Amino acid sequence: AGMMSDELVAPTLDVPASTPNPTVAVRGMTAGSRVVVKGGPGEPVVRSVLPSGGFCLDVPLMDSGPTQLLAYALKDGTISPASSFEVTRDGAAPIPPSPLCLGMEAPMCVAEAPSNCTNDKDDDCNGFTDECDPGCNGCADDALGPNWEPFYVPMVAPGTYMLKMCPCRIDWFAFQVSAGEIIHARATFDSVAIDIDMRLQTVAAAEGNLTTSVATSTTTTGIEEITWTATSAGMYYLKVYTYKGENKPYTLRIY
Repeated sequence: AGMMSDELVAPTLDVPASTPNPTVAVRGMTAGSRVVVKGGPGEPVVRSVLPSGGFCLDVPLMDSGPTQLLAYALKDGTISPASSFEVTRDGAAPIPPSPLCLGMEAPMCVAEAPSNCTNDKDDDCNGFTDECDPGCNGCADDALGPNWEPFYVPMVAPGTYMLKMCPCRIDWFAFQVSAGEIIHARATFDSVAIDIDMRLQTVAAAEGNLTTSVATSTTTTGIEEITWTATSAGMYYLKVYTYKGENKPYTLRIY
């Protein structure tokens, strides 16, 4: 995990306003390692960024009319603010220049290894660079990874999970509940070795990198616990993050 940063800015975009095609090529620039586009029938669409900072994603659109979309940049566990845009699918619209992403717009991915662990690049296209990459820090993922961003979040059933917090990563877990149902999560850990906090958020707050939450647990003991009764039905994301002691184990129990 790791503390979130406000330094990663929203990606800049070059996108046509309309197209007759079922997909649109979303091009742009970012200082991030990956770009996520939310909205439309294919969400989320995720692509790695070129060494130049450029990117291109072929994003599916609604069958007709406008599709509201959001683009986020990701890097080392940090999520940028969103760039919002709209593309209208219109059979009478002209075909945009370069309507599809080209093969040359895909990054070349190589293994992260000691020889390139100080180049500030996401060499293996996994969204992490240098000391934040397992190829450099040696941190082995736990059984529920990858769950480090609020986009592909695993649903967790009641039970006990033995997990690990790797550098620059935040663990995310999803709950689909009805109004009146209780979400009960308890994390235990060695408070001398690691300091974990938990935050339960709506999906919109999590994806928007907001601090808004429906419940939190931020003690300095070896136990963090959230018990919350859902006021409305829907999906909620549990964010587990650390201020110290990365590459350390913890236990998560879901009741």
